[in-house]
Amino acid sequence: MSGADAANRTPTQFSGGSRVIHYGLMSLRQMVMLSALFYGIAIVIGFVLAFTRGFWPIFGLGVAGVAISIVYTAPPFRLVHRGLGEICVALGFGPIMVLGASYVQEQRFTFEAFYVSLPVAILIALVLYVNEIPDRAGDAAAGKRTLPVRLSKEGVIGLYAALISVAYLLIAVGGVADIIVRPTLLALITIPMALKVYRGLRQSYEDPYALMPTMGVGVNLHVATGLLLFVGYVIAIVASHLMANPPFFLR
Repeated sequence: MSGADAANRTPTQFSGGSRVIHYGLMSLRQMVMLSALFYGIAIVIGFVLAFTRGFWPIFGLGVAGVAISIVYTAPPFRLVHRGLGEICVALGFGPIMVLGASYVQEQRFTFEAFYVSLPVAILIALVLYVNEIPDRAGDAAAGKRTLPVRLSKEGVIGLYAALISVAYLLIAVGGVADIIVRPTLLALITIPMALKVYRGLRQSYEDPYALMPTMGVGVNLHVATGLLLFVGYVIAIVASHLMANPPFFLR
């Protein structure tokens, strides 16, 4: 409805929207009904968790998640049009999800859960950020002022380098300083993937189709790093159950 799809002449596998409405594969009414169904299922699950695991904390996180999903594109807020889409995605797929999962299991909020959510939040925000690059012209024509629309090429690439560095710094500092378990340092082995994304941005910034492999690596980077953080916690938990005093690198 914003006109961004119609204005986008170079959709790719990772950018330009799903376009199922634009191509007539689904009607707007069908999409609205499907969205309402999934909202309903998610909200019901949220209430079940809230009533069984601690009402107000989970209810608050649920309200925040639903609100972000709406104001992301819905007028008059349209936060993604104002260059705030990455922050919305980071909050929703980072602290809200991780703190929610942690509270369901522990019935308390911890700084550790918040901290470990931050690299995940940054990486998923960067997936959106990189995938917005091929959409610059269409987004600008539709008044969608995303960060890649607002920034120069050097600004976009420089911000990517800064944020990905912060994500890895959080993992390294957290593991070494015992803020998160040390086996999460395994996630640092994905750094070559991040460098590949950076080089891909340098080489193919102006060519949406040449940029597709880079966008794919960006998605895999988020998945792989998140999984390795998870594996790190599994290693630490197993070690604590099998050993009375696990070595420092396993706890």
